[in-house]
Amino acid sequence: MKRIYFSATAPNLDFGVLKKELAGRGMLALLTVILLAGMICGAIATRNSDEAMLARLDFLFSSNFQMEGQTMIGIFAASFVSVFLFLLATLWMGMSLWGTILIPVLPFFRGFGLGVSSGFLYASYGWQGVLFHTVVMLPGMVVSSVAILISAREGMRFSKDLIRASFSSGKKGRGASPALREYLTRNGMILVLGAIAALLDMVLTALLSGVIHLE
Repeated sequence: MKRIYFSATAPNLDFGVLKKELAGRGMLALLTVILLAGMICGAIATRNSDEAMLARLDFLFSSNFQMEGQTMIGIFAASFVSVFLFLLATLWMGMSLWGTILIPVLPFFRGFGLGVSSGFLYASYGWQGVLFHTVVMLPGMVVSSVAILISAREGMRFSKDLIRASFSSGKKGRGASPALREYLTRNGMILVLGAIAALLDMVLTALLSGVIHLE
């Protein structure tokens, strides 16, 4: 009688990739908490804010309720620029050894601007402002915030790789340089997500700002 042998092999797991993925998710969660903390601080700051303050902070967020009467291209451009500035900042900070420390400040300021905008709408227009915020502003706000958070995570990752490569270079004479092309490609894809957010702002503002009046 022939004997049949069964051999069980453990799945080939790349623990380095798994560790990096888990660290990336933890980093994204931390950045999300920072953004939400900024929103809370911004909402609290609306107690002493007015439209003049919103105008000074307009580069931090797209103020859809101030876009009535603008052309669709104007709405898209205003929304896209507000996202693009943050994406550009995270891109450049990520290519710095200080990026890991500085980048988390950006989601906080983004959240602060969104919190000021949301809190001002509620304080000035009550539930009508809440409705406008939920229907017109929130979809684009969520997508743009996701784009900024992902960009911030990628920037912190790249900055961390730069630090690791710098120390490795100092010890061994030559360190492995991070993949700059991959970093730029990922940020290009994130920029497309920011454009989608601006497109949402344009469509919703053009279609619904005349339906939901803020009085």
